[in-house]
Amino acid sequence: MDNEAGSETTFELTSKNTGSTSLETSEAIQLAGNFTATMPQAGTAGNNEVSSPAENNSEFDPDIDSLQLLPYSETRSQQSPMKSHDASKEPLLEDEAGLPTVYLGISRQYNFGILLPALVTSLISAGTASGLLGWLISRRVKSADSNAFHHALVAIEGPPTIFDQIFGPVQSDNDGGATTMYGLALSSLVVHVVPFTIPFVLGVFAYLLANMWLKGQKCGHVGSLPTPTQYGHLIGLCGSSGIQNVYDTAKYLLFGRRKRPAVSTTLAVAFFATSVALLVNYSLSIADLWLHTTTTTFSYDFRTPIPSDLLPAMGSRINTTLCPGPNPYILNDTRTGYCNCQHSQPNNLGWNVSWGDAALVNEGAAVLSNSSLSSQIQNIDNLASLFPKDLPSGVQNVVFSTFAMEATCKPVGDCRKNAYLDGYYYFILCDRFEPPFAVSGENSEPMLNQFNSTNHALIFQSHIPGQPASGVGPIGYMSGGGYALGSALNPAGVLVVLYWDGGELLPPDDFAGWYNQTDASESVTYSFYLSSCVLDVWDITLSYSAPSNGNDPSFTLVSSKTHSDFNTTSALLAALDPAYSTTLASHLTTTLQRSSSVTSEEFSNFLAGNLSQGILAYAAPLTERPNSTSGEALNSVTASRYPLAPLCLVLALTYGYSLLAFGVGITAFTLSSREIICHNAQDQNAPQRIQELDLLHLRLTSPRACIADRFHASEPVLPVLKENIFKEAQRARRVGAGFLLSDGTVHCSDGGSGITLRNVRRFTVDIVEEPKEEV
Repeated sequence: MDNEAGSETTFELTSKNTGSTSLETSEAIQLAGNFTATMPQAGTAGNNEVSSPAENNSEFDPDIDSLQLLPYSETRSQQSPMKSHDASKEPLLEDEAGLPTVYLGISRQYNFGILLPALVTSLISAGTASGLLGWLISRRVKSADSNAFHHALVAIEGPPTIFDQIFGPVQSDNDGGATTMYGLALSSLVVHVVPFTIPFVLGVFAYLLANMWLKGQKCGHVGSLPTPTQYGHLIGLCGSSGIQNVYDTAKYLLFGRRKRPAVSTTLAVAFFATSVALLVNYSLSIADLWLHTTTTTFSYDFRTPIPSDLLPAMGSRINTTLCPGPNPYILNDTRTGYCNCQHSQPNNLGWNVSWGDAALVNEGAAVLSNSSLSSQIQNIDNLASLFPKDLPSGVQNVVFSTFAMEATCKPVGDCRKNAYLDGYYYFILCDRFEPPFAVSGENSEPMLNQFNSTNHALIFQSHIPGQPASGVGPIGYMSGGGYALGSALNPAGVLVVLYWDGGELLPPDDFAGWYNQTDASESVTYSFYLSSCVLDVWDITLSYSAPSNGNDPSFTLVSSKTHSDFNTTSALLAALDPAYSTTLASHLTTTLQRSSSVTSEEFSNFLAGNLSQGILAYAAPLTERPNSTSGEALNSVTASRYPLAPLCLVLALTYGYSLLAFGVGITAFTLSSREIICHNAQDQNAPQRIQELDLLHLRLTSPRACIADRFHASEPVLPVLKENIFKEAQRARRVGAGFLLSDGTVHCSDGGSGITLRNVRRFTVDIVEEPKEEV
């Protein structure tokens, strides 16, 4: 087809078969305008050199931006440059014999297909970095007291411990084993995401390189056009972006600068961009390795408020069902006062009194012997305090209210021995009490007698009218007893009378509070110990803490102790009821018998401690357990410590890479490119459209496209669309490798026949023509 100047531009290529092993005829490439480069044809002497652009004084045609292949004859005649024309109106390839027609259309902007890979890369990179940062911040814990928190981000990566059973040790989520460090897993994910997406980012960046190439070509900037070798480096950098390609390009740029042509701007920019991308990639890997090697775990204890429904029942209060209030003390059908709520009298005469039932009595004894399953007595700052038997662990600052007792005792040393009063003989007669307290010699037994600590008036009197109260011995006639409602019971006075007979305990006569008496008629020696004690009954508020590591629990008073009210004191002094006091007195007698060798002061202290514990223990069955008012659970978990330096470096590199990808995508998105319209006359469908920038981008990123361009040169029609470039016919010609000889033939390797080849031009790969069958 003839080429008419100024009217239309066509693609044509003629080939010449040189035999079964001949190479394809080469072609001349005319740059837009009138730069023409002639490629030597197989079979020539090779002295045809590519004409330099400097030898041509013409300029680029600004209306044509594409490379155009011109016909090349067997005699290598060079066609005259074409004149400028309106390429948007004239076809580049005229329809002839059913061949497709290609037009150059108008320039278009905003290709969303370019933006999408960069945008997805930016979102994925920023998303993984944000996921890492968000995970660590959401699990972060702080503590100003521990050095482990300095210059590091500490996170609890396992689920926080929620204690299911408040009574028992709080277990961590991993039972002390290794924890899953999700932060490091996310960091590794970031490191894998970046190298995975770098080819996409560089692929988008290749659009910028293609735009530079086309603009430089249009404006006549020859320096921006790469040489064939530089074009090969461009394909390596944009297509695979591996470290080997960067290394090869660096060697090309640094060595042999005097012998090679000037480096094109496109190659320099591509090398810089690829180097930056790989630098970010490897720096991120090093930062991740640094983070992995410096991140540690340690056991971290933290506190969480205990929900109100899970607060342990550690407090104490009077059970109003068992003890609604004091019971009347009745004597001879007369209510003389009140006594403990469990005081019972079968008749109104005052005889056969009792206290409570067997269950209450047994539980009180069990609490005193520390064998109860529900309550126990512990001394907190010299206060006998009432607690539940099972105390929780793994808690801190559990606040609750309970009862406590504190006694101080002094021996009663001013009593008279062998005294007479109104004609009656008594072993011991103590005049300090009102009425005087006397110990007779008949049926003696230990006892506890309550009195008013202010005026020493005995509350429960048992005596013959006009005679002293008989604390030990026959009860006699009761003239009165009990206390009035609302009276001052707190602090309470307790007269302790301990009794041993048969010489079980014989302290010296000058021992304060001790009285020895020998019955000559029975030859029996009796030993009595009398002590006057003041007992304070307190309402206290304690804070309880017990770590889960097995350390001893601790109790702390959180407020000042206050005296209990009348009803509470009346209930807690159950052990001083006249029907119940001998039980505790007998226990004290047995317990203190082993302490007779100590000093008088030490003995009094022992008595005071045992007395307060015993009275509170016997009152424990009359109490119930309210919940604590507040508290915190101690959780021990494995925490991960992420140093800030490597962590911030990983995040900074990832976010920087995300911004870089986004910037490249936005820049490439705004590029304008002329549209190429391909219409096939045999196809009735709408013409296919592709942008010129996409075609050059394909030849920068895909080596296959470059190879297809090289070997499609012998086809009658040059493919334009991507699907046509990579399409092969069923009987596609084969490619051979061998030496290009001076006669234009290619000598293929025959397995090493030893033939000496002369006039060898180069080793090449080219299409091998199939031999034609002779007719």
